[in-house]
Amino acid sequence: MQTLLKTIYLYEVQIAQTKLESRGIHSYIKNEFVNNVAVMPVAENYILVVDEKDYGQALEILQEKEDLDEEILE
Repeated sequence: MQTLLKTIYLYEVQIAQTKLESRGIHSYIKNEFVNNVAVMPVAENYILVVDEKDYGQALEILQEKEDLDEEILE
């Protein structure tokens, strides 16, 4: 497994994970529940990891720019 994304915001890794899953790339979020079960406040980073064979393709997917404002709706 190789680290693809590291952030303090869970929603960011969840969005990235959804993008990858929609393209058939399985990923795993490390520390997803750490901040929920800790007795004392903990600020652990959420880490999105993918299989090494999928790393290059996953990186390309997350770097794609979504230009929705260029799409003209009639």
